[in-house]
Amino acid sequence: MTRFGFVGVGRMGSALLKGFISRGLIEPSNVLAYDKDPDALEKAGVASKYSAFEVVQESDVVFLCVKPKDMEDVLDEIEDIAGSRLIVSIAAGVKTKAIEKRLKEARVIRVMPNTPAVIYELAAAYCLGKRAGEEDSVLVGSLLNSIGIAFKVEEKHMDAVTGLSGSGPAYVYYIIRALTEAGVKEGLDEKTSHNLVLQTIRGSVDMVITTKKSPEELIDEVKSPGGTTEEGLKKLEALKVGKSLVDAVHAATLKSKKLGK
Repeated sequence: MTRFGFVGVGRMGSALLKGFISRGLIEPSNVLAYDKDPDALEKAGVASKYSAFEVVQESDVVFLCVKPKDMEDVLDEIEDIAGSRLIVSIAAGVKTKAIEKRLKEARVIRVMPNTPAVIYELAAAYCLGKRAGEEDSVLVGSLLNSIGIAFKVEEKHMDAVTGLSGSGPAYVYYIIRALTEAGVKEGLDEKTSHNLVLQTIRGSVDMVITTKKSPEELIDEVKSPGGTTEEGLKKLEALKVGKSLVDAVHAATLKSKKLGK
């Protein structure tokens, strides 16, 4: 039976762990975890260890769910014990070759998840290092797809994935907050405005998925010449809101690249 190790069970690590367990792909009895935060470790609900070294030593597949700034310390600790194990890293910007350079025989897969994994609505991408094989790809892909959707991509695209879907939930929350504030400014109470915004976004996303129409087609179905929607869209264009979103993704992508250097 495959034993899974999790080094880091904070918000993202615990979301993945609990999701895999709830979907029946991992048995809690076959999981070991370590985190610097005792509270996070206790909440994980699986057997805990006192170090990353111990987790790796007793596991076949290891998820490194640590921040980029902590990766070097973790690699220092586990490089003598990693062997040819499958190492799955979710650290933004950290390239597979950087991990492979330290873990000489390990099979490495890099993943960029996002926080909706907590409610099984993950959007993720992953790429293989030079020693990871098809069997490793199938395993990681099946785990990720059990709690949402995941795409296998070339590593050169991983920073873009980080900027788009990795950071993307925060952009959406930003828009939700702004639209809610707009409704309040126009006289609605906050609860009514917030709920209208949430359902509008949910319904709009479902329309794109269900109808398979392009955003442009659906925009045309909402607006009419000289109408209110057209007036609002003109303001968005004048303020270059679309370009601002493109620039936000670009900035996050560049930051991901910088983290990997």
